[in-house]
Amino acid sequence: MRPGIIILSLILLSDVHPAFAVNSLELIGFSAESLALGGSGHVAIADTSSINTNPAAMSLIPGSRFDVTTGPLQIFQQHSDSFGNSNVEGRSNVTVLGDFGFVTRLSSIPRLIVGTGMFTQGGFGTDVRNLNTAFGTADDTSSFLRYLKFAMGVSYEVTDKFSIGIAPSVGYTDISLRLFPGTSVLPSPGLPNGFAGLDIRDRCARNGGLGGLGDQCPSDVVFSVKIGAMYRALPWLTVGATYTPPTKFNYSNGQATLNFSAFGLGLVNYDARVSGITWPQQVDVSMAARPTDRLLVAITTSWINWSSIRNVDVTATNPNNPLAPSQVTLSIPFNWKDQAVVAVGLSYAVLREQSWKDPNRFVAGIRFNHGNNPIPKETLSPLAPLILENHVTGGFGFRFTEKWSFDLGAIYAFKNSVTHTNPSLPFGPNSNDSISAYYVYNTLSYRF
Repeated sequence: MRPGIIILSLILLSDVHPAFAVNSLELIGFSAESLALGGSGHVAIADTSSINTNPAAMSLIPGSRFDVTTGPLQIFQQHSDSFGNSNVEGRSNVTVLGDFGFVTRLSSIPRLIVGTGMFTQGGFGTDVRNLNTAFGTADDTSSFLRYLKFAMGVSYEVTDKFSIGIAPSVGYTDISLRLFPGTSVLPSPGLPNGFAGLDIRDRCARNGGLGGLGDQCPSDVVFSVKIGAMYRALPWLTVGATYTPPTKFNYSNGQATLNFSAFGLGLVNYDARVSGITWPQQVDVSMAARPTDRLLVAITTSWINWSSIRNVDVTATNPNNPLAPSQVTLSIPFNWKDQAVVAVGLSYAVLREQSWKDPNRFVAGIRFNHGNNPIPKETLSPLAPLILENHVTGGFGFRFTEKWSFDLGAIYAFKNSVTHTNPSLPFGPNSNDSISAYYVYNTLSYRF
């Protein structure tokens, strides 16, 4: 029964493409201030997000600090194709993001700074309902992937000007994929293999992306590390660099359902696993300049090795119906391209309290982030398109006291449209998708 093979090919060739984040799978910032800097503040931001951006920059924190960050992310999507779908809008579901971190300078070893934190590294998600399909039905699609990290960072000031850092981490990731789960079609002259809708459990995607871990979604626990360096070249100029090695995801312990109703088998449950998705290696080079005490100019350029994702292997096994195919194994080409990202940020201290150790009391600014689309048109999918390129960010930070502060950062990804033809998907030639997005971060900080 080959329709099971056909449907798995369709869903996984498309749905693993990200639409959740804004620089491919990667979120741009991990605190309100880092988001407000548009991802450019790797050697400029003295908060706990440095554990996850450049651990060497933890040395910018003079004592101890605790940050809690949360906020909503939302995408807006429209799809058109030759099957009567004209600007069909995806559901604008809100996804809840969050991070927290703690960093302290050891009094017994003043040059040594340690920290720990939990971060929403990135992911994707879409939910499009009541689409006209190539099979004459109206059905739904959805997708979701999340990657959460718990990291421990160490930074050491080798000299007064030069610091190094490392942050090993353990991560959790899961995925859910659905394509026309209510559709089942027998073979015909125009459809020789028929069609069976697929539902790889989406419970992990529920409640604003806060669904239970695993919960029948294919999942994996992974280990990674980030290393960084920072150098104060001049009193007003700091430079730095970071490297993140690749991390392979091997999703297992998931549950999937194939709709074989038209074949007289009903809904058939399978065990599902997915391999071949890699969180890529990444190199960042950063600069932060302070021409005056109040003005900050920050720039970060990044190379992200998305071309490491060449093929995704999918395996469905152990059906609960002995008449169904006992195993379905696929190797699917992705052929992503590497991504170059440039982030430029400006901020200005509007109010200062000269008696404070850090005198900047109210800071505001605006920044710009650009990253090219790493997904070729031949594998772009309306289920989860990644066509966002230009983003503008802004925000402010206010210190209530020397110890307590609040920061707000917001980012908007400008609407972009792409007309594409993916021969592996049943959306026909010259399909069109458009997407825009925003997310907001709120950070409450305590210094001591």
